[in-house]
Amino acid sequence: MGHRRGVVALPTGSGKTRLALAAMHRTRLSALCLVPTRVLLDQWLREIGALYRGPVGCYGDGVRRWAPLTIATFESAYQHMNQLGDRFELVIVDEVHHFGGGLRDETLEMTIADARLGLTATPTRDPGVAARLAELVGATVFELTVADLAGGFLASFDSITLYLDLTPEERSAYTSLAALFTSAHAEFRRLAPDGSWADFTHYAVRTPEGRRALSAWRQMRRLLAFTHAKRRALESLLVRHRHSRVLVFTADNETAYAIAREHLVMPLTCDISRPERDDVLERFRHGDLRTLVSARVLNEGLDVPDADVAVVVGGALGEREHVQRVGRLLRPSEGKRAAVYELVTRNTIEVGQARRRRQGLVVRRSAQL
Repeated sequence: MGHRRGVVALPTGSGKTRLALAAMHRTRLSALCLVPTRVLLDQWLREIGALYRGPVGCYGDGVRRWAPLTIATFESAYQHMNQLGDRFELVIVDEVHHFGGGLRDETLEMTIADARLGLTATPTRDPGVAARLAELVGATVFELTVADLAGGFLASFDSITLYLDLTPEERSAYTSLAALFTSAHAEFRRLAPDGSWADFTHYAVRTPEGRRALSAWRQMRRLLAFTHAKRRALESLLVRHRHSRVLVFTADNETAYAIAREHLVMPLTCDISRPERDDVLERFRHGDLRTLVSARVLNEGLDVPDADVAVVVGGALGEREHVQRVGRLLRPSEGKRAAVYELVTRNTIEVGQARRRRQGLVVRRSAQL
């Protein structure tokens, strides 16, 4: 790691936490490890506690305890960096892609630590964000993708796209909404060819026509979240893989709860308390629960044991979220071969979204249903 700074990009399940421990062991420096959520705070504390017998500090979840090795959430570090900034020689940032866009970047500016290691499964592709992240932590010095490690350090997997149709009623509603949105978006593109989605939303909210276009976009998303064909396809897949451990990913909590009710499976959402979440994952680990359904809780960092099938019903608009979801399945075990199903509605915005989010994965085949 040149000048003892840099970002390492490795897929979910490939051992980023152990890499951090190795860096701490090799450098023998006092270390502050930053993680985005309380879930990951607990996970890091458990993993470090299993291998390291010294005291471990903690800032987050109501705890403020310093030690030469300390784990902190992003938010707690931001709030207390006036106390922590001059006390560590090494800073390790898990899910480092959260930085570089301005939000909470001051956290890394307020530490004097010269040695810095960023960890991510999904490095940013935005040149501006990458340049800013290089200033804060360092450039990407090493990168492997899911495709690089599948079949060796990670489980092999098949990525299977099921292309589905809308009902006539759904198609009629979708066409009307798409026309309303496309008209306003095309006008914006004419005025600002290089404008971003954020630029469009700022432009659209200023006029009644623009606000109607944004409303149409949201309704399109809701319509596609769980169509009649997706409902039938999911039912078929759950029957087919009834002896597997299955993760179902949705675009929103509403769809997750609908699936939970229809199939009597456990939802894992932000509404679930931590003790209940831990109990659910333990029951999943032991096979008492065979299927979990989630919108976003499982996307980042949470260690899900022994899953071998994923069904992406909706969401995962970008490569980052999709890679994180697929990574939940790829913890290696003897003879394991995982399956990732994507439910994509033909002749809709989902086709382009699915193509973009699969970058970095090996798509072995497509299927029709």
